[in-house]
Amino acid sequence: MLPYLEMCAASIADQEGAEFEHIVVDGASTDGTVQWLEQHPQIKSISETDNGMYDAVNKGLKMTKGEILAYLNCDEQYLPDTLAFVKQYFETNPGVDILFGGALLIRPDASLIAFRKSYPARWPYIAASHLYLQSCSTFFRRSVVDKGFFFDSRYRSIGDEEFMMRLLRNGFKSAHVDRYLGAFTMTGQNLSIDSRAIQEKKMLMQSIPSIVKILKKPLTAARLMEKLLRGAYFQGKPIEYALYTNTEQKQRKQFLIHRASSKWKWQ
Repeated sequence: MLPYLEMCAASIADQEGAEFEHIVVDGASTDGTVQWLEQHPQIKSISETDNGMYDAVNKGLKMTKGEILAYLNCDEQYLPDTLAFVKQYFETNPGVDILFGGALLIRPDASLIAFRKSYPARWPYIAASHLYLQSCSTFFRRSVVDKGFFFDSRYRSIGDEEFMMRLLRNGFKSAHVDRYLGAFTMTGQNLSIDSRAIQEKKMLMQSIPSIVKILKKPLTAARLMEKLLRGAYFQGKPIEYALYTNTEQKQRKQFLIHRASSKWKWQ
């Protein structure tokens, strides 16, 4: 996964208009990641065995010093000027704890599969269906971890879903913006689509109030209606974006998509 890490790190390194720290928590990789990190001392890193991805994310969160936190999987990238935008948003909206925007689903060559526009995060919606916020476009204040909220490392595939539901159920205020903030590469090996996720969803549902389970279909219908009314299915103008690719890791490649779809057309 080292090539993906290189692209991910590049998409952070070229962010302007916001100070940031970049922490990499590696699970004792043997693909050259450790050596690559040694060559990039500006990245704070550790490499050791862990208890899954969310255990690793927790380690990283505990190492942070910043006031706005986020995490990227190595197959994700930030779009240009994302951190500057997020910084300004939190400064001008002190009552918001969690911010998320839209995301682009891409192939390994960074060509577009589909767009994912953001719409309000409501924990009953998530419980009744799935997490429709992408980690590559989600940010939260330090107060979240200062109050003891971390990922539940018992989950290996849908820990982000459990985490976000827990935050929303505990009163943290979220907001969404009509702007694409990051990109998620569909490699075919993404944790959220493995068979374990199905079993973990069953485990997660054990902590959900019975009324939500009873109203699963109406809640899903309500979510889809709100998604429609918010315009999340439609992209009225071309999508212009710039990302690092598996053949262009030194500079971002520009893309202009005149007709984009919200439908997942993986091929």
